Amino acid sequence: MIAMDLDGTLLKDDKTIDTMTKDRLMRAKEMGIILVIATGRDKGGVEYVSETLQLEDGGNHYMAGVNGQIIYSYKNKEVTLDKVLDGQDAKNVMKIAQKYRCECICCCGYDNYNLISPSLRFTKKLRSMLIGKPMDYGMNAGKRNFIRIRTSDHEITQDVNKIILTQSASHIKKYLKHIREELSDYEILRIGSGWIEVMPKGVSKGSSLLHIARMNGIEKEEILAFGDAENDLSMMYAIPHGVAMGNAMDSVKEAAWKVCDSNERSGIAKMLDACIFTK
Repeated sequence: MIAMDLDGTLLKDDKTIDTMTKDRLMRAKEMGIILVIATGRDKGGVEYVSETLQLEDGGNHYMAGVNGQIIYSYKNKEVTLDKVLDGQDAKNVMKIAQKYRCECICCCGYDNYNLISPSLRFTKKLRSMLIGKPMDYGMNAGKRNFIRIRTSDHEITQDVNKIILTQSASHIKKYLKHIREELSDYEILRIGSGWIEVMPKGVSKGSSLLHIARMNGIEKEEILAFGDAENDLSMMYAIPHGVAMGNAMDSVKEAAWKVCDSNERSGIAKMLDACIFTK
């Protein structure tokens, strides 16, 4: 089984899959190897990747979405759901977000509830005007709703898949330790320099990989997993053969079995050549 994170791993910075990597993955499929997209996104956010790799056209492939919370079988069209957050969890996290002056986004399927202070909203709008970044980070693609709320006491009655805290890189670096301490009942994952994702305790990409492996009679020694950020660390810990991208965070490289080339330099393809397609 081959498991791959998306952003910064399988995908280049322009959100495409390089030709060499696609070729190796298609060859792996022909050999009967299971492919798993292990991502922080939900199913709707990975459709163009699953279509590119033709994951529904034969074989037995999976998505471990929302950092392992959702397992989707492309063969059986079945979803397995792990623990989710609720409205009280959302309030707990939103209060901490306000305390440390972070923007907070509660992701509930097609509804994304956005709590942001007026000053942060002004800064975000200015950045959007100057460099063209969407105010919703592109999260309302696929007919999703990006709903602004004004208080941490807002009642969210839907299941919450994950909660995002975002601010400048320097701000997150300054307060990350405090946020981790105050939200110790949750999984706190640093996805990027200015982006944190909050998940239910015990839900991870690593646990979802082991679950998929058990369903298919695969030993953990037979899994190769690629990642670059903190939400990929659980994969590095769960299996013997976790691979960090050359562009990965230092913590991921330290936990990995090996480090390959970067996402911009066909890192996955080169590692597959070394491990699977050796002459």
